[in-house]
Amino acid sequence: MNQACQTAFIDWKTNYLTTEGCPAGAYRVHRSIAYDYDTVSEGIAWGMLICVLMENETNLTKKYFDGLWQYYQSYLNEKGLMSWKISRTGEITGKDSATEANENVAMALLYASKQWTDYQNINYYQEARKIISQMMSHEVERKTFVLKPGSSWGGYKITNPAYYDLAYYRIWKKIDPDWQNVIERGNKTYDYFYNNYQTGLYPDWCVADGTKTHLSYNFTYDACQVPLKQGIDYLWNGEGKKYLNKFTDWLAKKTDSKPAMILDGYRLEGMTIGKYHNAAFVGPACIAAMSAKNYQYWLDLLYEDLVNSETGGTWGYYPDTIRLISLLIVSGNMPNHWKPIEDKDPLLWQKS
Repeated sequence: MNQACQTAFIDWKTNYLTTEGCPAGAYRVHRSIAYDYDTVSEGIAWGMLICVLMENETNLTKKYFDGLWQYYQSYLNEKGLMSWKISRTGEITGKDSATEANENVAMALLYASKQWTDYQNINYYQEARKIISQMMSHEVERKTFVLKPGSSWGGYKITNPAYYDLAYYRIWKKIDPDWQNVIERGNKTYDYFYNNYQTGLYPDWCVADGTKTHLSYNFTYDACQVPLKQGIDYLWNGEGKKYLNKFTDWLAKKTDSKPAMILDGYRLEGMTIGKYHNAAFVGPACIAAMSAKNYQYWLDLLYEDLVNSETGGTWGYYPDTIRLISLLIVSGNMPNHWKPIEDKDPLLWQKS
């Protein structure tokens, strides 16, 4: 499994990590040809997380991690968070922040504070705390504690279930107790779909009470990440098992336990609307299947499909990135270094 991660990392690094269009010394993750090789903050965030988790004697990823962090800092908006979309030549084409990206950047920095303790020019821990504070100030609707998709829009009337990283918040609430309120708000949104649909599926976008907005109310390329996020929370904290079980039961039955039958879109009632099979949907399903021992057969099939997924191509960036993150999680290479969470931890909970 470690070798599968290594092979996937080399493939991902070759295809998507570049210095083209970067400030001197920086790296960026570019999207595929379909997006004219631009960069989104989501890619920088996943890239930082991948690099810090893949550090070993072979990879020596610190230079990539620090280079990605430099790129992030080169495009800060007025809120002190990265503008979400940058052209391949370095022009800002989307100024607002992207909440999901900042969550993964903050978590990657916390991992870096464990992985590289000498700090030198970057105090990873302090930088993580800064982003966590900025997210609470600008990307959480304070009256409702609903997670906003960016700093300048969304809230109760429009939110994205896939943006909730409850496993992260259980760590961050030691820094700011208000993250507990975001955990509770996220679970309320999850519970609406758990209680009202038989599939365990979630929409790309919804009102915080679970009802429809003007954006996609189907399980497609945003919502496919929900089982991944819920899976991390279960693997780290034993939380959310009911959500994962319901989704896994439905998906195995829907596909007759054939991973190749998983497609890239479903209505919440279970009707198939997608046409393509790719790792963006298989990877999170694989993580979800880790929630109970009786899913082992299904888990093995999903893992085999994930390892053998085709990579690259016109739209490869997103499924290939989710594939690598999923392989890291399934293989145990994305551990919770902060459990049990105790104030005594001298590194994470040091005073600012």
